[in-house]
Amino acid sequence: MDNQELRRLKEQLGLIDYKINYKTGVRLGVIEDFFAGRTEELDAGDRRKIEELLLAEARRAGKEKKA
Repeated sequence: MDNQELRRLKEQLGLIDYKINYKTGVRLGVIEDFFAGRTEELDAGDRRKIEELLLAEARRAGKEKKA
């Protein structure tokens, strides 16, 4: 998943930066800078954590819509 896809998915889900920080442990400043477009760089471990969280939230949102 590239940077734009991560940003789009976050917007679609309506997640706030603090929730991503809380659930992944990635520093809030890193999350804010990345999703605001101030940086394109993410540590590989941080990227994996954020991507897994966004995909899990997307699956959860999909199940809620079906119910």
